[in-house]
Amino acid sequence: MVKILFGSAAFLTLQLASLTLPAQQAELHVAAITKISEQSVQETVAFLSSDEMAGRDTPSPELEKAAEYVAKRFAAAGLTGGSADQGFFQIAKIATTSLPTDGIEFLVGNTVIEHFGLMGAGQQDFEYQGKITVLESTDSKTQYVGPVSFTADKILKPADQLEIARQVGRLKRRGATAVLIQVEPDSPLIAIAARNGNPRIINPRERFSGPTLLVRKFDADAEYRIRIPKIAYGETGVRNVIGVLHGSDPQLKAQAIVFSAHLDHIGQQSGLPDPIFNGADDNASGVTAVLSLADAFGALPVAPKRTILFMTFWGEERGLLGSKHFVDHPTWPLSKIVANINIEMIGRPEPGANGKCWMTGWHESNLGSLMAASSKSIEVEIFEHPRLSSMLYQASDNASFVNRGVIAHSFSAGSLHNDYHRPGDEWEKLELPHMTKVIQGLFVGSLPMANGEVTPRKE
Repeated sequence: MVKILFGSAAFLTLQLASLTLPAQQAELHVAAITKISEQSVQETVAFLSSDEMAGRDTPSPELEKAAEYVAKRFAAAGLTGGSADQGFFQIAKIATTSLPTDGIEFLVGNTVIEHFGLMGAGQQDFEYQGKITVLESTDSKTQYVGPVSFTADKILKPADQLEIARQVGRLKRRGATAVLIQVEPDSPLIAIAARNGNPRIINPRERFSGPTLLVRKFDADAEYRIRIPKIAYGETGVRNVIGVLHGSDPQLKAQAIVFSAHLDHIGQQSGLPDPIFNGADDNASGVTAVLSLADAFGALPVAPKRTILFMTFWGEERGLLGSKHFVDHPTWPLSKIVANINIEMIGRPEPGANGKCWMTGWHESNLGSLMAASSKSIEVEIFEHPRLSSMLYQASDNASFVNRGVIAHSFSAGSLHNDYHRPGDEWEKLELPHMTKVIQGLFVGSLPMANGEVTPRKE
């Protein structure tokens, strides 16, 4: 049974009829709205922010899996692919770095000493034979020649990892050619080292630079042979997902409305009781809205007069990278995009803001006012947030469109809560009735624009 949040279907029909829709058309729109149900919202956001998705880092196998899921949902909603070759994926290549996992050697004579992987590597292969300086403390001002080693106690929080990285940096500035960090087999650093073999976006401020190896505790009196291969550079593919619902009007179908949200989050951080940053509100909630809107618009027996593009972006958390790639390589002319409705963090409202949605950059265009005039018919308020609307206008993927002259705003129905960018951003903390209501409001609020009855303008 589909849950209708605003009373009976008859009530919704009456409300929608107030938008000057004929009764029969209003009934069809009600049928589309019911595609946005609390059950479907829960199932979608729970999957996207599950531990299986491992925080959807850019790049990661889990982000790729999430992109596949979005594409399948777009196809099921009746959309066609929106990339240059008509597939659902707009593929970009990004430069990556990874640490070697093979060819590492740590021996005394011909005896292999156990190691647990690399925290860092250099620009050239590192080879050494001789004694290793083992330190009681890393705080001295001594200058070193050759490799040094110190013991790292078990870390429990990110600040501890950062402090260890600082210790390594101090030693290398004092001449250490490599650093061997002695750890116990249950150290959380080992899990970090295991992931370091995966490709990642090049970071010029890498915490662990130069050869840095995790090893089991060893005897300082022997001579050792060390080999650490150089850092590996490459590239990997990342994907925006784009679906198209082509407009039904011969002239207006050349114009498009873009609904978007970023699919990525910030991944994992070992050393925490819960290492996965699930990103339920940020931004599985926004992606859920895009998918729900695709279901609703796709359920209309006649498509809106204007074309609608549905997009999810990679790399927002890395600097709006996916949306920047789209506007640099648009699959739809930017001059023909009427508006970008970007959706960001709609699951956890501020006190007293249930069923309300605020838009960033309120005074940059009249888009918010146009959508508010329609969404109020089903008792969803779209408004200007007194503090965040202005502050966050350039903080999400809409900024990539704004910087190319497109009317573009982010719509949020949440808050910068205490779980923002923390492992506690779990789907169970979302206000699902509120979230469902807001998505329905975005659907109704955008209908007049989709049908060519109104057109936003810059203020």
